[in-house]
Amino acid sequence: MTLHPCPYCSSPVEVIDMGGGHVCIGCETCGMGGPVARNRDVELARRGWEILCARMCSHCRKNLIKHFTGRIRELKAEIVLLKREAPPA
Repeated sequence: MTLHPCPYCSSPVEVIDMGGGHVCIGCETCGMGGPVARNRDVELARRGWEILCARMCSHCRKNLIKHFTGRIRELKAEIVLLKREAPPA
């Protein structure tokens, strides 16, 4: 599992055991951590980290915007196609 580095200080991040079965992805250099996941669910913690990073990190935000821009283009093309196929009112 490759995680994007800390959006605050650019240090590598790792899984942090919070105790009591809770884990999060976080940076030990600056202390920034993602949302806490219960039952040692590392996958859920990883997704939480990705969401946090997408909101803070300019690199991740660019990729997110590129993804949604492409999806909007696809949806617009589908609408145009549906309008062409629709019978006249």
